[in-house]
Amino acid sequence: MIIIKLFNKRYLNKITRARYFKFIIGFFLFIFSLVVIEYFYFQERAPLGTFIGESYVGGKTYGEIETILKEMKENMEREMIYLYPDQEDIYLNYSLAEIGITIEQEKIIEEIRHLNQPFNYLCKLQTALKGVIIPGLFKIKSVRFESVLAEIKKGRCFPPEDAEIWAEEGVLKYRPHKIGKSIDEKKLSAEILQRLYHWPSFPLTFQLETEVLFPARKISDIMNMGIKDKIVTFSTFFDDSSLNRNHNISLAAKALDNILLSKGKIFSFNELVGEASLSSGYREAPIIVNEELVMGPGGGICQVSSTIYNAALLSGLAIEERHHHSIPVTYLPPGLDATIAYNYLDLKFRNNLPFDILLHMQVLGNELRAIFFGDPSRSLEVEVITRKLSSIPPPVHYRELSDKPSSYREIIQAGREGFTVETIRIFFKDGVEISRESLGQDHYAPRPEIRAVGVLSEE
Repeated sequence: MIIIKLFNKRYLNKITRARYFKFIIGFFLFIFSLVVIEYFYFQERAPLGTFIGESYVGGKTYGEIETILKEMKENMEREMIYLYPDQEDIYLNYSLAEIGITIEQEKIIEEIRHLNQPFNYLCKLQTALKGVIIPGLFKIKSVRFESVLAEIKKGRCFPPEDAEIWAEEGVLKYRPHKIGKSIDEKKLSAEILQRLYHWPSFPLTFQLETEVLFPARKISDIMNMGIKDKIVTFSTFFDDSSLNRNHNISLAAKALDNILLSKGKIFSFNELVGEASLSSGYREAPIIVNEELVMGPGGGICQVSSTIYNAALLSGLAIEERHHHSIPVTYLPPGLDATIAYNYLDLKFRNNLPFDILLHMQVLGNELRAIFFGDPSRSLEVEVITRKLSSIPPPVHYRELSDKPSSYREIIQAGREGFTVETIRIFFKDGVEISRESLGQDHYAPRPEIRAVGVLSEE
């Protein structure tokens, strides 16, 4: 009996081990089958229950889906969109292709692949039972879309216009602002893509709502500047026979015409006019270099800076930088000139008045006129005086001429005495002096008198 029991026990253990071994082999075969099926069948096909719009693509390969999408693209691009301009009884119709809208095939396939995660059988089962619609993923070709909208905007939309203030022929002029009108392109494109996302029925209808565009500067802003009338007019005169010099004066004056100087801002002649070079359109004319007159580009523009300097003095503006010539000039008394040299010497003044300033330049024949516009009711009366502190007589230089007799005498350059002057600015209110300001002392070298004398013997 004991021997029979041992035999039966060993036999049962052997059967159990065989069954266990078969189960292990079966399990691994099942897993292997799942892997093979997953990678060689399901991974190359859309999950069951997948739709692209109304087209069922469940179980189809990605190659078949690309064919379906290509056909859908061709059909969709023929579908129509109706655009109704705001407050108009007409509509504008465009196909999706005409307006630059197309299906994003790659993104749709990417969405399907995202559903098709390996071994995610629960998700795939839910997709098969309930169904999943891949959203309508479209893109708008911006160049085509903007081109269509540009045509729609013609006659319907226009940009805003700022209010303007300027002076012309000595007269102050205003232009009121204009409100602009436009179509919000970003809003329209977002609305179109949102409607297409849900695979709508066609044709689609959109109201073209316009938006109001406000200008940066309104007429009220112009009025708040306080520019009402002339506060100062100052003129200098020049010899109109020097064509190149006259050209340079006119060119620099044009660059400074109708310059707005708001409260607290600094005027810089060099920043506004730039370098007076031949490449900038200036011509060669006499300039002062090292107390001598020589030819150079931009000759004459110092008369423009000097004219503006005097207008700024009489307006009561704060002078930040100013330099006098090395020798006296012919168009202004000593102490009232202002020379400039690009990147070296500048004329700067600051608007310290309680209103904005408009600079207006005119060239009338041989007259250079600077007019400053502002608020005369809030301007002070200003007087500028100069005091000669000392003078230096001009030295006499002789130039010997070997081809002239010793009795020959001729003045070939008239001399001009040098000065040391002080400039003072006096402020009045209602005719009563309230303050005065010394603008410093200027030293002008004398201009030598040059005499030609002959040295040839009379015999």
